[in-house]
Amino acid sequence: MNALSCRASGVRRAVAGIAAALIAAVAFAPAPAMATTDPTDPVVHGAPFVGSTLTVEIDPDSYRGCGAAAGPDYHIYWTRDGVHAEDHWEWWNYKLTEEDRGKTIAAYVASNYPCDPMEVGSAETVEISASNRANGFTGRGTFELLARRTDGTLMMYPRVGGAWESARTVGPGWNGFGTVVSPGDFNGDGTNDILAKDSAGNLFLYAGTGDGGFFAGRQVGAGWNGFNSIVSPGDFDGDGNNDILARDSGGLLYLYPGNGDGGWLNRSVVGSGWNVVNKIITPGDFDGDHNVDILARDTSGALRLYKGNGAGGWAGMAVIGQGWNGMAAIGAAGDIDGNGNVDVYAVDGSGQLLAYYGDGDGGWNGAQTIGWGWGGFNALF
Repeated sequence: MNALSCRASGVRRAVAGIAAALIAAVAFAPAPAMATTDPTDPVVHGAPFVGSTLTVEIDPDSYRGCGAAAGPDYHIYWTRDGVHAEDHWEWWNYKLTEEDRGKTIAAYVASNYPCDPMEVGSAETVEISASNRANGFTGRGTFELLARRTDGTLMMYPRVGGAWESARTVGPGWNGFGTVVSPGDFNGDGTNDILAKDSAGNLFLYAGTGDGGFFAGRQVGAGWNGFNSIVSPGDFDGDGNNDILARDSGGLLYLYPGNGDGGWLNRSVVGSGWNVVNKIITPGDFDGDHNVDILARDTSGALRLYKGNGAGGWAGMAVIGQGWNGMAAIGAAGDIDGNGNVDVYAVDGSGQLLAYYGDGDGGWNGAQTIGWGWGGFNALF
């Protein structure tokens, strides 16, 4: 369930007929064989945020109106807010950039002469939001992990094509932060960043360079010691900017909306009683409705899915797993296996790194060990 939700149904556009002189020129030629069935609408797949890649799915045979010998009987093009996106010339893929943020994207299949003159359009995507943590930090739109060693060194572990690349050293001295998370793109430059809270409760933004590095930190908040959990859900309120959720000692959950420029809008309370969970996980859209969701492990070891409503609130809760108390660490950082659905990772008591694959519909599609020796890190995100 990874096709994008839509605002409008598929569109068919009639194309102007062939000029009379041209018709006369081919009047005595054999008539081309036209499609025997009405072409099916193309379907766009992919996550609707900057940095991800959209793909289009079609049934080629339903557009082959002139027979294989006629060569390409159709072409594919993309639109941005209903206007031909001429800067995206590749037929099958559309890499989303900052230029697409706040806009809707669609794919069209158009027939070529002398086929039946018709264009068939996909549904439009939802509005494209800021780059999500799931895109990693190297600009390749892939699953990557950051891990802090006990000596305070921050390491990056890229993973491409189902295999780990060589680890990279980000930098030393990160043990001075009690909390380290990635909000995705927090300052609006299209690259993913880090937020870190020091022992005094100050919050610092480390802007990503887009190639796996980070600029020097700058303070973006104070007084955050009143929270015992700070997590980065992505765009929780649906305004296109990435946000932060924070739980206080009384179990109240606060939404701190990002303003898209490295700062904040007014906070609001979005829940109470959250002290019944001891771990909050932020996978993004886990159930396939294109709203940001939350996973949380309760004190009995049950894993709960809190469905977001796309506007800073909730659309129900369901228990989706048991026995998660045996995990030393649990988190989410995107699509591990590259099938278009977000996944969850966990480190067990022996240091194994496990991937729990989401099915795109709020459930699971198996699990697998993807690494060993991960018990030596005191932060993993």
